[in-house]
Amino acid sequence: MIVLDSITLQEFVWANRFGYSPWVSSHEFALDGALHIETAKKQAGRSIILTSDSEPLSVFTALEAHAEAAGVTPFQLTINSETFTVIWDHSATPISGTPLIDYSDADPDYIADITLKLITV
Repeated sequence: MIVLDSITLQEFVWANRFGYSPWVSSHEFALDGALHIETAKKQAGRSIILTSDSEPLSVFTALEAHAEAAGVTPFQLTINSETFTVIWDHSATPISGTPLIDYSDADPDYIADITLKLITV
């Protein structure tokens, strides 16, 4: 189960869970042609992307309100009993979704293709 701050996200999945490397490396050639390599373990900045095929509008609006209210304030994200301190990733759109069915005179009941973008701090 996933809990974002106090919002339970039962149908969401961690889309980019696998394939992450905690290491960062920089390569640079000196003027004499020697290769200098610097490598270190990342201290923060892991991207966490959560997705859901479809959620009720109330869940989506609660997430939008959280993203707006939190701004860049860190909060807790728990995924399968592992807790991360994260912020919304505002370098791109932090939350997106599409109405399942568009209505001209009312709000949709469900939002589809939801993506939440977070980053560890």
